[in-house]
Amino acid sequence: MPAPQILEESLPSRLPSLAIGTPSSILAAFLALVALYVLFIAPSEDAIIPSYEVVGMMPGDTIRDAKNRYANFPRAILAEGLKKYRGKGFQVVTPTAPMIVLPKRYTEEIKSHPHLSFTRNIEKSMAASLPGATWIPGMGGFKFACDHLDIFAAVARQDLTLALGKITQDLCDETKFALQKCFPISKDDSDWKNVTLYPATVDLVSRLSARIFLGEDLCRNDKWLHVSGAYAVEGVDYSRAMREWPSFLKPIVQFFVPQRWRLIQYEKEAKRIIGEELRRRQREKGVYKDSLQWFQDRKNKTKANFDLAEAQLAMGNGAIHTTSMALTRALFDLCAHYEWVQPLRDEVVRVLAEDGGWKKTTLYKMKLMDSFLKESQRLNPVHFTIMTRLAEKDVELSDGVKLRKGDMVTVTTPESMGDPAVFEDPDRFIGDRFLKLRELPGNENKWQYVTTSTDHIGFGHGQHACPGRFFAGNELKIALAHMLLQYDWKIADGYTARNIEKAQDIIPDPTVKISYKRREAEIEL
Repeated sequence: MPAPQILEESLPSRLPSLAIGTPSSILAAFLALVALYVLFIAPSEDAIIPSYEVVGMMPGDTIRDAKNRYANFPRAILAEGLKKYRGKGFQVVTPTAPMIVLPKRYTEEIKSHPHLSFTRNIEKSMAASLPGATWIPGMGGFKFACDHLDIFAAVARQDLTLALGKITQDLCDETKFALQKCFPISKDDSDWKNVTLYPATVDLVSRLSARIFLGEDLCRNDKWLHVSGAYAVEGVDYSRAMREWPSFLKPIVQFFVPQRWRLIQYEKEAKRIIGEELRRRQREKGVYKDSLQWFQDRKNKTKANFDLAEAQLAMGNGAIHTTSMALTRALFDLCAHYEWVQPLRDEVVRVLAEDGGWKKTTLYKMKLMDSFLKESQRLNPVHFTIMTRLAEKDVELSDGVKLRKGDMVTVTTPESMGDPAVFEDPDRFIGDRFLKLRELPGNENKWQYVTTSTDHIGFGHGQHACPGRFFAGNELKIALAHMLLQYDWKIADGYTARNIEKAQDIIPDPTVKISYKRREAEIEL
């Protein structure tokens, strides 16, 4: 992705507003908030939760030792707890705070419990609820999805999903253009080329998402593409950086970690670009059917007070980071399980021939690809603990399990999506696993890529399941169809397709290079 010059102000010119020249009353208020946090909140952040056995903390360990151990060996620690306390809850000491891990049978209960908050957990995990967190910019795109979750979810779940049938051709057109930018090939070129895969998929997904979110002009604006993609990735890096610090230092550290200052600059540039676009639309008075207009319509209807640029950054956060990882992992899995490449190509060719091109039903008919993507997600979810909630008050679950106000509670993706009672040979990649499950009577719709259940929480489950998963599924299928028919793929020599597992995150190695070359597509795309 191009790297536009957006640092209009140096960091030192911004930093004095936090100290030198700050009105004494504001500084005093901030110091008072920090003091209260350090004295009363920070100690509880790191305190072991009573009544739950700790897994991953050795005799003589400090809390920091236990945090570091979980950060480096999350899979092994969770597996130990699930085996040792089978059917019961236990706790692990995550870099954010100690967290209660419950068996998967609690999934239905915690997904919609009125006092177990999805948004408060996001704020805590992103370090967005610290004292003074909103005193400087940078977190607007993340705070928007928490503070205006109803509007964010309505745009993603209703407006975007209802538009899917009308935007398939737009996504196809943009995919052709974007692939030449991200994986360039020429008609007479048959040589293998290497590219670092994850940055390329971030660029590709940023372009496809922007086409639908902001229209044809901005989706090819290099500055917007860089800002929206970098903001989504940098936000995750910021949250990871904050986890490295003791709780009592976080209120101060948040202002000085370099990731926060990059977020400030990305947010500033995003507001400039979106501001210019809004002024252009006001002048031209055209008709627009994209997420910028959908947010504007809902803002007018609800009289809610929010920034449209922050809303667009929030859409990018939801669409770019996780979808880029899903596409990266799908390509890793294609290279590792090459026996599925030709069957997938055959399906794309057959369905496009039957439909005479891209129609509303075309993507639904690609059931093997749907299964392949779901299997890739099953074995490579974005987190070990996707369905984490924070108790807003003392809670007692149906069978007497007690949670205190402030406790973090979760169920795990390895138990949910690796259950041998549900999935035969659960550690093995089987590309048509879900295609075969859908062929069983009564299962026709249960095992689609976008369907959630207690047995597959790759998108979460319940009210707070990913609201944009229907768009993400279509986007992935269109991108993968083009990539299968127009390219051959293999992992570049000297690299291994692997995940990096850090705390709750399961990340496709962003340094891996992939080799690709042009091939002649069997059918016009």
